[in-house]
Amino acid sequence: MQHIMKTSKVNAIIENRIRSSVLYNDIQTALEQMCERLEIMAKSAEAHMGSDLSELLNSGGKRLRPILAFVCSRFGEKQMDIVPLMCMLELMHTASLIHDDVVDGAVKRREMPTINKKRGDFAAVQSGDYLLAKAMELLHIYKDTGINEMLAEVSYQMTVGELSQQAVRYEFNKQSATQYYELINKKSALLIAASCGCGAIAGGVQSAQVGALYRYGQQLGMAFQLRDDLLDFSEQTGKAPGQDLKNGIFTLPILMLLESGVPEPVHRLLMKREKSDNELLSLIEYVKGAQALSNVEDKIKEHVAVAQKEIDIMQSGNEKKALKELAESLSDKG
Repeated sequence: MQHIMKTSKVNAIIENRIRSSVLYNDIQTALEQMCERLEIMAKSAEAHMGSDLSELLNSGGKRLRPILAFVCSRFGEKQMDIVPLMCMLELMHTASLIHDDVVDGAVKRREMPTINKKRGDFAAVQSGDYLLAKAMELLHIYKDTGINEMLAEVSYQMTVGELSQQAVRYEFNKQSATQYYELINKKSALLIAASCGCGAIAGGVQSAQVGALYRYGQQLGMAFQLRDDLLDFSEQTGKAPGQDLKNGIFTLPILMLLESGVPEPVHRLLMKREKSDNELLSLIEYVKGAQALSNVEDKIKEHVAVAQKEIDIMQSGNEKKALKELAESLSDKG
């Protein structure tokens, strides 16, 4: 089983940094233990849901959230079993992807047909709900530590973020940079922040350092989502570019472009609800030739710099080095 797969350019960037880390062997051992547990959970659902969940969970992805939890736990000395937490984070993340695929009408995920494409929206929603239920079964392990409360708050914020995004989908005049940052914080960054914070709690890290690692994860999550949104203007991700635009969502490159001003024909095309494939390609080429992508690169570097500064208080060692390098990887264009 390949635990860290190169399914897109951003995956490859992260994978290369993880593979070069002195912690790589320890990370792989923990991931293998996590994947064994996830396989058992997925297999128990096959009688009702088929092999779709096993295939999706085994397809890999970045495993970024459980990796961060594992690394952050190692800053402490009184460590709880970290593998159940890693499972919970991966289950929550995968469930959110399944639900997102239903909302977006996506037909591919990690180079495979999505569950909603193969079996319909109802089966996909139930599959996502099953994964969340399996995550909740593990909550008792971390009772009275603060981990459960942190994950509950993140689940709430992710749901609010999704609802907020749906409320402004295709409502282009209601989408702004401020609103965009709020959305990616809730939908993406907070789960990465919680991965770091919960991992630190499980490791017995002091509260001030838990906060620093949480804030590191939040800034890392913002940089990660910005990088991912930039890739929507690339043809090197294994999926057609311009999917956010097609789905009625303005990400930061488009919002920054609008702030700087665009010709009227481009503005009209951006505000058009239904865009043909040729119109999407035309817009993508226009964005590539503008300054917006470079400006977003600068924003990524700003978040990376803040993330790295947040963990200055952590003791030096392989763990701190790994977190610094992981953040730095998001500044790489490829």
